[in-house]
Amino acid sequence: MAMFLSPSSLQMSTDVLVLGAGGAGLRAALEAARGGAKVTVVSKLGSDEPTCTVAAWGGLTYCPEDQRDELFRQVVETGGFLNNQRLVEAFVRDTPERIRELAELGVPLEVLDGADRAGRLGLVKIPGQGRTTGLALTRPLRAAAAALGVEFLDHLLVTSLVKRGGRVSGALAVHLKDGVLVGLSAKAVIVATGGGACLYGRTDNPAGTTADGIAAAYNAGADVIDMECISFFFPEARLGELFAVRAAPDAGFLGVGAAHYFLGGIRIDERAQTTLPGLFAAGEATGGLFGAARLGGTAMAEMLVFGAIAGREAAAYAAQRRRPPAISARRLEDESRVLDTLCSDGEPPACSFTAELADIMWRYCGTMKTAPTLRQAALALGELGRRLGPVATSLPELRQAVESLHLFRVAQLIVTATELRQETRGCFWRLDYPTPDNDNGLANLVLRRTRSGITPERCPVVMTRLQTPTPPRIGAGCFSYLP
Repeated sequence: MAMFLSPSSLQMSTDVLVLGAGGAGLRAALEAARGGAKVTVVSKLGSDEPTCTVAAWGGLTYCPEDQRDELFRQVVETGGFLNNQRLVEAFVRDTPERIRELAELGVPLEVLDGADRAGRLGLVKIPGQGRTTGLALTRPLRAAAAALGVEFLDHLLVTSLVKRGGRVSGALAVHLKDGVLVGLSAKAVIVATGGGACLYGRTDNPAGTTADGIAAAYNAGADVIDMECISFFFPEARLGELFAVRAAPDAGFLGVGAAHYFLGGIRIDERAQTTLPGLFAAGEATGGLFGAARLGGTAMAEMLVFGAIAGREAAAYAAQRRRPPAISARRLEDESRVLDTLCSDGEPPACSFTAELADIMWRYCGTMKTAPTLRQAALALGELGRRLGPVATSLPELRQAVESLHLFRVAQLIVTATELRQETRGCFWRLDYPTPDNDNGLANLVLRRTRSGITPERCPVVMTRLQTPTPPRIGAGCFSYLP
């Protein structure tokens, strides 16, 4: 067995530990620092490497203050009424201010299509071209956080969360440059690691979008919600054709479309708290806000809104807690042994496992899903899991190996939830159930880890203002704002 992990380890401590340095993580770090907390941000990437925020085209929700009620309506109706409306209330309450304050941070913005002059909902855009437009957002956020003393630890891959007395008290990570295992103790932890669209054979997300935080949170015992709801870009002109090929759902379609955005993820409340004490989450790693589909630009707005909420609430929580002791040597040794089992002297590299997993998910649980394809997905995942062994032949491949474990876990969650939702709603399509079913489908699918494995629960949707479902919008990608 290859041994390229360093035999040494490192211990660090902080008040608020933020996992992820995209828009949600940076906004959370800034707000937590403003709240007086000592903040550390951990990212497996370098400062300017392409997160989804960096690679985004730059559209954010434009909402005049007197249009909050209209935004609420459109978010809920677009989400097919699967939205937690308490989360939607927080989103529409804070969106105007979160967008407005970007100008104070030096982020350039332009309102599109005269939405400001017309006083209607729309989009604001960060000017620029290409796949690095979002740097105009992340760089000012990072600079503002650093100016308040936030510490940034790049190239550090979180492998698991640590609990003490039933509370999350830190994380374990491996440094991708030297193989040192790092124990990170914290009073509060914020997961802001994004979604997992790289689970699929076709995606428009940058490499590294591998659901690390979702998997780590679930493995630690946090609930996840709406994992079946994933946004796939697909040519609108072929949408009707798609539902006409139920007898042979893969014919001619596997070469088009792409996985774009995770609508489901870690279950949070309106204070960005997860179901585990001490653990908060924001951004695409979370679920519950958007339901089965979302409006264009809301993802970028959401990461700012709930990033700020998570930072504020985590700082307040940390202020009431004593800093936990250093992570035990035994826990570090156990994690090192787990990572060592991924090291190989010559087995197929991690990329082979990941590629096979991505092919399974795209072919059997992508845009086109039926009961037979989902059974095939479950069988294929079972076989792939039995063959999982040493897959990393170098330190760089260790990152891929850990990511592959995270992706495999999330694939199991997605297939489980997708089998249970027997309808079509928003961006979620079952070709064998091509219509919405408000009698049986109007519920959130919550998954939690128990001794018996993945345990599902159907939970009533939280409805506060809108309680009479309208016919849900059906389509691919992101929806436009209604007139």
